[in-house]
Amino acid sequence: MIGGIFKEHYYRHFGIGGSVLMWIITATSVAQSQIIPDSTLPNNTIVTPSGNNFTIDQGTRVGDNLFHSFQDFSVPTGSEAFFNNAPDILNIINRVTGTNISNIDGTIRTIGNANFFLINPNGIVFGANAQLNIGGSFVASTADSIKFADGSEFSAVNPQAPPLLTINAPIGLQFGSNPGQIINRSQGVGLEVQPGQTLALVGGDVILDGGNLRAFQGRIELGSVATSGLVSLDPTPTGLVLGYDGIQNFGNIQLSNRAAVNANGPGGGAIRVRGGDVSLTDGSKLVAETFGDFNGGGIDIQANRFQMDNGAFISTSTFLGSGNGGNLTIRAGEINMTGIAPGKVIGELLRGTFNPFNLTDGLYSLSVGTGRAGDIKIDTNQLMTSNGFNVLTTSILNGDGGDLIVNVSDFAEFRDRSFFFTGTAGTGNAGNLTITGNRLRVLDGTPLTTTATPTSVGRGGNLTVTANSIELVGTPAGADVPGGLFTATLGSGDAGDLTVNTGKLIISNGAQISASSAGAGRGGHLTVNAELVELKGVASDGRFLSGLFTSSSLLTVQGKRGTAPAGDLTVNTGRLLVADGAQISAATGSAGGAGELRINASESVEVRGFATGIPIAVEQVSFGIVGDGILPSAIEANTSGAGRAGNLIINTGELRVRDGAEIGVRGTGAGAAGDLEVNANVIRLDNQGTLSAATVAGSQGNIKLRAAAIVLQDNSRITTNTGNSDGGNIEIDTIALVALDNSDITANAQKGRGGRVRVTTQGIFGTEFRDRLTPESDITATSDLGPEFSGIVLINIQGLDPSRGLVPLVVNFNDSTTQITTGCAADRGNSFTVTGRGGLPEDPTQSLQGRSVWQDLRPLEGSGVTGVGGVTGVGGVTGRMPVIRANEPGRIPSPTSKNPLPIPLVEATGWAINAQGEVELVADLGNFNSNWYNQPNCHGLVTNN
Repeated sequence: MIGGIFKEHYYRHFGIGGSVLMWIITATSVAQSQIIPDSTLPNNTIVTPSGNNFTIDQGTRVGDNLFHSFQDFSVPTGSEAFFNNAPDILNIINRVTGTNISNIDGTIRTIGNANFFLINPNGIVFGANAQLNIGGSFVASTADSIKFADGSEFSAVNPQAPPLLTINAPIGLQFGSNPGQIINRSQGVGLEVQPGQTLALVGGDVILDGGNLRAFQGRIELGSVATSGLVSLDPTPTGLVLGYDGIQNFGNIQLSNRAAVNANGPGGGAIRVRGGDVSLTDGSKLVAETFGDFNGGGIDIQANRFQMDNGAFISTSTFLGSGNGGNLTIRAGEINMTGIAPGKVIGELLRGTFNPFNLTDGLYSLSVGTGRAGDIKIDTNQLMTSNGFNVLTTSILNGDGGDLIVNVSDFAEFRDRSFFFTGTAGTGNAGNLTITGNRLRVLDGTPLTTTATPTSVGRGGNLTVTANSIELVGTPAGADVPGGLFTATLGSGDAGDLTVNTGKLIISNGAQISASSAGAGRGGHLTVNAELVELKGVASDGRFLSGLFTSSSLLTVQGKRGTAPAGDLTVNTGRLLVADGAQISAATGSAGGAGELRINASESVEVRGFATGIPIAVEQVSFGIVGDGILPSAIEANTSGAGRAGNLIINTGELRVRDGAEIGVRGTGAGAAGDLEVNANVIRLDNQGTLSAATVAGSQGNIKLRAAAIVLQDNSRITTNTGNSDGGNIEIDTIALVALDNSDITANAQKGRGGRVRVTTQGIFGTEFRDRLTPESDITATSDLGPEFSGIVLINIQGLDPSRGLVPLVVNFNDSTTQITTGCAADRGNSFTVTGRGGLPEDPTQSLQGRSVWQDLRPLEGSGVTGVGGVTGVGGVTGRMPVIRANEPGRIPSPTSKNPLPIPLVEATGWAINAQGEVELVADLGNFNSNWYNQPNCHGLVTNN
């Protein structure tokens, strides 16, 4: 005390100014506080210690702005830095001009609702005990200066320049070339601003090492700047908004050790993150959830690289009110998100034990009230999710779920039972899931789905995936559901539709694409548009098939089976391969009908083989086919319940079924089988390949085949066999039908009438109709009830019959010299020799027996007819009249009808020479001799020598 009085007396004695004197006294007495003002302002800052608390007075006021300048600004543990500002001040603007980092482990307090700005280019560290007690927004930055609208600047690196202090509000943070770090380790509540205000940390690297930030219903800004540039400040009714258009290079933002950034509240706030490398790890979280009837503000993240792992999560959910959840948007060049509990959330949703208040490992925008969940949008060049990472926009109670939109310009991989889900577990409807990319891989049991869960009454969302290539591979042993793409309803609402657009689609090892219903709701439609589709194999434990599926109620939900129909399944492709136990199926297991299955493959469809090397015990969780034992590769439309199976229609260039594979329509319960229709250039069945329409108790299924050639080899089958009902019908229309090596065409029945087999062809080779099956290749329509219950086999051969029109050959040859009575000059020096039957000329006295029918392509004079006539009839050459529509040339009016009639074309039976000396073929010789053959006057051929 004596020393202090002496110093004051000394300085006054020597005439030192009061402000400088106060600065010296303060610097001497509170050196340990590290809150040391400088002397760069017109009205300098005064710091007065009081125990552990420090009061900061004076500074320079200009309008509503109060400026403070410090050489050092640190608040020790347990201390309070109290800014004793006037209550009407709007902005308290602080700079640190020294070279030390600001270490803040105490409290910063102000009066009124002033915004608080602190810039220290050296760096700012908030300790575990750091807290804020201010009325306005809080901005901590390692920028070099603060800029104002009039062009003036409050600089921490050039404080000796005359300060151009202004009444304007700050408009930006000007960064230098090497800004310092901002580190937050604040615990408990951490750094918190008042409701509706902004809390911003903008520096070089921004690190939250277990630190917490809170802006109740407000806004939190995290920004990392690596090099010089301007970050704009835009005041809005909801707080300050920062802009980064003036920044070229960004630094790192890291949240670790359960760091929390929280903008929750009634009408949740907003969180915005801008950085180069941005990471959340070790249970850290960003949450901007809304409670009550106000809409949330959402979370927006932009980065060069974004990473989440080890229990971290982000949420913009809505709870307990009508307010809508905010949107969650992540834009980054690369995104890598990893969880720690594969399959956990999937299992909880299926069992109804999911807790939306205890989130982990994912991105969430849930509706847990009547408000709509927010949308989640991911926009990146490369996306990787693994190890059970979850992305959900789900309806849990009454509100609708949000949409999930994923855009990946290059490569996306979802693996290790990650989970993308826009479904519903309540009365609200699910949002849509849209994925667009270049290359897409879904691996190891990862489902991407819009499913309505068993507890729901809401409608499932639509799922649309568009990519140059899509690969779905694998379902691990013991997984609750298979990996792949799914729209399904397990409740009473309808499932959404599923559409896949791609160049190449590969599905293998138990992955699936499915649109299904297992409750009272209707199943969705599944449409695949691809240049190439390959489906192969089953899951490693044999529980799930690879393939494409639509189904209705193959799963019993809460003891009940549904009655709604399944959706249609359509595949449009160039080439389709189904192999190694994979299947394409449109099925029903309930009273609801199965959808239609249609395959359009411009080049080929190949179905081949069995699943081999693993035990098959397929389980159905609304995603595939029920069955035990070895399962063949198949394309099927089937029913196992009372509902009718849908029709199966295949249009392709070449259809090949081989090595035990099958294409068919099937009824294994009370429902009727559908019809199988194939239109192809070539149909090949090889090595026990089968086309079938089978039913146990329902009414029959039918098969219609149209192809230029149909070939069956090595115990292959075309069959409409039945159990307790009549056999189905088989209709074959082909140019050539070949069946070899005990390959059969059957429409047999066990306890009903045999079906009808109708074959229209130009040639049958290797098979024929028989009244029973034999070791040969057979065509049968039998019944186990006896011959009187047999069906009908009609074989209509329309090709050329080689036995028609043959001229009988003579057996005994005559001596021609005894047959000639008169010679003529023309026979001198000439001879005629018969060398054998192969050289026998046609009989000149008979009708023309040329190898082809004359086709006069000239239009008939005055008629306009341009068609081709011919001989018509079974066993002969088939010719068709031209199709000529009414009121076109070539139609002549009938005297008894208003409808024009076609001009009949008949076969030429003779020839005549017209007035021009030309030979004409005619049907009627008129005045000519009815025997058009007249012996020539051979004497007229004699010439004078």
